Amino acid sequence: MRAGCWLLRVVKTIFGAVFLYAGAALVLGYLPINRNFAETPGGVLIAVCSNGVHTDFVLPVRSEEVDWSAIFPPAQYPADVTRFDHIGIGWGDLDFYKSTPRWADFDSGIALRALTGLGPAALHVQYRPGPGPNEDCRQAEISIPQYRALVNYIAATTTSPVPVASGYGATDLFFPAQGRFSLIKSCNVWVGQGLKAAGLPTGLWTPFSFQVLSHL
Repeated sequence: MRAGCWLLRVVKTIFGAVFLYAGAALVLGYLPINRNFAETPGGVLIAVCSNGVHTDFVLPVRSEEVDWSAIFPPAQYPADVTRFDHIGIGWGDLDFYKSTPRWADFDSGIALRALTGLGPAALHVQYRPGPGPNEDCRQAEISIPQYRALVNYIAATTTSPVPVASGYGATDLFFPAQGRFSLIKSCNVWVGQGLKAAGLPTGLWTPFSFQVLSHL
């Protein structure tokens, strides 16, 4: 009897924590940051793209502010990526990234380990075309100072130009990165913080991908 009561309390605690997390995420993700943002005609065209769970920045490889190929050298990639004019950059837990090339490969054990924040973080960097028609993307033209702030935010996350792991194909690699993935700082929170740093609209806290896209 006592064991049953203890188990019931554990279940209630878990469900309560999940409810609290989801409620906080929905409320804080809805609260807008930089709501007065206005696009800059003729500025730098950037995008945020989602696969339904995870968001990435999709940026021009070269602009007046940065040449991403100098930070993530194409010579390190298995394929000739110099033909691409855009680069996708996302952040997350390295072990979860490596073990989940497709969502069909999702492993709950690895996911739970990622949420502890004990594993190393990585940037997933892929040379690619611009946003595709089959992706859920939001685009915006932003000013040079805004793009510079976004570049500085991403560059500050990188720790080495040397890849830490192979990618899912010939056009992407994983690079070591600052930070630790956790329930509080997810891949989408990292993107949301980048948007905030650049003065772009986002939510106060955006652990879910739809919250990142909904403000753009």
